[in-house]
Amino acid sequence: MGKGCMYLATIALVALGTTTSRAQQAVGQAGETMQAPALSPPQVGNSETPVNSPNLNEGQPSAPAPMPPLSGAQVLPPALGGTSVSYWVPTLACTEYAATNPNGLNQNSGVFSESSCAGNLTLQKVDRHSQLNLDFTGGSFDYNRPYEGATKQYGTAGELAVFEQVNGRRWSWMAGNQGSYLPEGSVGYEPFAGLSSFAGGMGGSAMSSAPALNSAFSPNQSIYSGVARRFSDLAVSELNYLVGPRTTVTATVMFGTQHFLAPGFLDSLSWGVIGGYNRTFGRGNEIALTYDEMHYSVSASQQGFSARGTSILYGRPINRKLTVELSVAPMARESGATTHFFLGTYDSLGYRARRWDGTLRFDRTLTGGAGFLAGAERSQAMATLGRQLSRRVHGSLNVAYADNLSITQTLSAVSRPSYDYVQAGANLTHELSRHISMYLDYSLQRQTSNTPLCEGSTCSTVYFRQIGGFGINWHAQPMKIQ
Repeated sequence: MGKGCMYLATIALVALGTTTSRAQQAVGQAGETMQAPALSPPQVGNSETPVNSPNLNEGQPSAPAPMPPLSGAQVLPPALGGTSVSYWVPTLACTEYAATNPNGLNQNSGVFSESSCAGNLTLQKVDRHSQLNLDFTGGSFDYNRPYEGATKQYGTAGELAVFEQVNGRRWSWMAGNQGSYLPEGSVGYEPFAGLSSFAGGMGGSAMSSAPALNSAFSPNQSIYSGVARRFSDLAVSELNYLVGPRTTVTATVMFGTQHFLAPGFLDSLSWGVIGGYNRTFGRGNEIALTYDEMHYSVSASQQGFSARGTSILYGRPINRKLTVELSVAPMARESGATTHFFLGTYDSLGYRARRWDGTLRFDRTLTGGAGFLAGAERSQAMATLGRQLSRRVHGSLNVAYADNLSITQTLSAVSRPSYDYVQAGANLTHELSRHISMYLDYSLQRQTSNTPLCEGSTCSTVYFRQIGGFGINWHAQPMKIQ
């Protein structure tokens, strides 16, 4: 695996010379008309370096992004940072990690080294009435020796997101899909940084105006469920219709799945529909009322459940740098002949400026159970904070907390299974040149539960792991699509 990393790094450096001249020619063309973005800019990722990202709109006024309806599947991000031009950009990264307890349960396993190499491709195509966004990350990892609970010491991982939006005079339609193939749960997974950031450096999504989907709808991976390969996927289709100058109605359909390739886990399927009414008032205020219906099925041997209710949402872009979104969602959860009351919510605060970027999110929702539970009530909070420390150095901190409580009780004399998960990390990125950056990552993860987790012959109610890494990231200059 070490040779593979060096091979990819060599290819990246060779490609640097050929790509730079083409990119400068494309970006250097003057007088080109920019089109307004069809979608809203994304949220800032945990380890993005947005200030160092090349500005495709340099020297031109940026087009204001439309405010997405609160009743749909998207969240309300800051307007600063997206771009409305058509482009594509490749990125390559190799990282060497040191990790304690790769499976998190065997406290005497010692320190393992892990080599990881991955590539990223971001594409954005903007036409007069449509926009296409694609973001793909894929690569492989290799531990220096086998560890308990893993069938092999190497593996692959990948994530793909693709969205298309078409705009009419009074309507817009968005269809998209984001999926991942990972060796463990996505919360706190280090070797691949995710859809909105890449390997501690500048990924293409730092400039993309792709939609940011509400994390409450994604398949639940916030319980550590061992080193087990899994597919997770969320497909969304949304239709918006402008009834009047300040009124929009929306209809959203979504389908999610989580499938484990290892035995002993619970697969889950979910589908739901949302109908919403949005009304803007004042200077940038928006309020929405929705009807939500979600259905969950968890493996053939388990009983599924459904949830129905309404939501009240409020959102406001306070300025181009700061947005806030609040909601309350009383729901009736039905499982067989039993009905329970559940109060859900999704709240977010997003900030993005020239030197600072940050997000704060909290959601309380029903999920499929992350492979361990036949349905769960999840409360999750996530926060990120980044700062441009100097012209070439960017630092960021991130923390996440998730509490998952089973919706069913296994035995009458035993409390419901619950899992409390905490993750915290830091990243420091230094731009060595216009196309190459180096980065340092550190993360710790801890989970406690009232039910033992087993991996191989090791069982424990406490999971703990630390992981730190050093890597190099190569990114091409974004290339405009004519």
